[in-house]
Amino acid sequence: MWARMWAGLTVLLVVVVVASLFAGVLTSVQASPSQLSAASPLSRVAQKPKVVLKLLAITDDAQINAWKEILDEFRKIDGGKWSYVDIAFETVPFQDLFPKIESAVAAGSDMDMVQSDGPDMKHYAFYRSLIPLDKFFTDAEKKQWLPQSLEEGSYRGVLYGPPMMQSCSLLMYNKQMTDAAGIKPPQTLGKSWTMAEALKAWQKTTTRPSGSSVPSVWGLRWGQGTWVGDYEHGIFRRSNGAKDSPTYNGVGPDGITFVGYMDTPESIEAMQFYQDLHRKYKVTPIEAIPQIFETKKSAFMVTPDNRIGELNRLYGEGKFPWGVTGIPYFKTQLCHTGSWHYGISPNTKHFDEAVAYVKFASSDAGARIWYKHLRQLPANVALLNTLPEYKPGASQAIWVEAMNKIGVPRIQTPGYTEYQQVFAEVSLNIIAGANVAEQMKAGAARAQQLVAKYKGWK
Repeated sequence: MWARMWAGLTVLLVVVVVASLFAGVLTSVQASPSQLSAASPLSRVAQKPKVVLKLLAITDDAQINAWKEILDEFRKIDGGKWSYVDIAFETVPFQDLFPKIESAVAAGSDMDMVQSDGPDMKHYAFYRSLIPLDKFFTDAEKKQWLPQSLEEGSYRGVLYGPPMMQSCSLLMYNKQMTDAAGIKPPQTLGKSWTMAEALKAWQKTTTRPSGSSVPSVWGLRWGQGTWVGDYEHGIFRRSNGAKDSPTYNGVGPDGITFVGYMDTPESIEAMQFYQDLHRKYKVTPIEAIPQIFETKKSAFMVTPDNRIGELNRLYGEGKFPWGVTGIPYFKTQLCHTGSWHYGISPNTKHFDEAVAYVKFASSDAGARIWYKHLRQLPANVALLNTLPEYKPGASQAIWVEAMNKIGVPRIQTPGYTEYQQVFAEVSLNIIAGANVAEQMKAGAARAQQLVAKYKGWK
């Protein structure tokens, strides 16, 4: 459903990452032989030279399985017109994906399609790292997606890549653990906990074996995976501002001013609380633990609903005792929206096949397959409206409600890639115990310096 240093490092990245372009995991999906007679029109299709599309993506087995099944169905459409197409997947860790896309394009690497995070689409469009796809989708096809997703995949009103899904992170919890602690999380979005209220629950569910200072169960993991980044961790500072305040907006209206937005007193106060969760209250680990919620080592986790798909894969459909409540907040409750998009590299030698696959994968038919494997909020309106789990009162309905009521895009700037890298470094330093005010002020200045080159981008 993932990640998944810039201006000054651009030349270095091109040199260094070119050498690493072959370091990803490359796997190919082989097609089954077609059972066609020589006289059949489809036999002529099958005799076309095989085309292998190369897709660069984050390392995620669920996604790979979804793309494989989408490919199987894609090969059947239009009378088997695309039956000669296969896909090879090159996968890298979340944090390595974004520089690798840029460096691969700059190096002229043989690559056809990429998986790109929504806010990064404007960055790649600015640098012409993706081919504009607007003219290959009709107005009717564009209307099949949520308006937020269409905007996230566009730059200056031109579509550069359709969405894979949407997102909004909320606070999931292990019902067995909350029941054992006598905690009843709010069941409606309007009654969500404040950060102070949530802290009490995280403290109460942090369990330490007798004589040990290291918890066997932590109260909280804030965010997916083991990384830190703007998608979930940027919510801390933005939620400590009143709506439309500099703190809440996170960046100036020009999309390049961070001083006075990222480093406000309210932002610093919020990130101090973030540090305290690790070092003072000790309800979340300093060293991130892989699959901490899935392995029942944390009682709560801030995450999109793709966690449900992972729990179902590990424990069986509906076997894990999960619950969900609204995301905690300081002054203004919010969740960041946006998710992965498809993109086509300007280096592709198989554009017709790539755009056909992307169109099918992002259609309602492709999105249904994707949802079956990922179980994350769809970007396709028709699909979303047909899924019973998102109907009012159903188990995942709160994610739709939250996206519509408190969902806000991540900061809109072509410098999002540079900003996120800076913010991730700042967040890691804060976890490690660095002075919060110094880190936030230095980070804001550094981010602003790196994105100054985008002045006038709008």
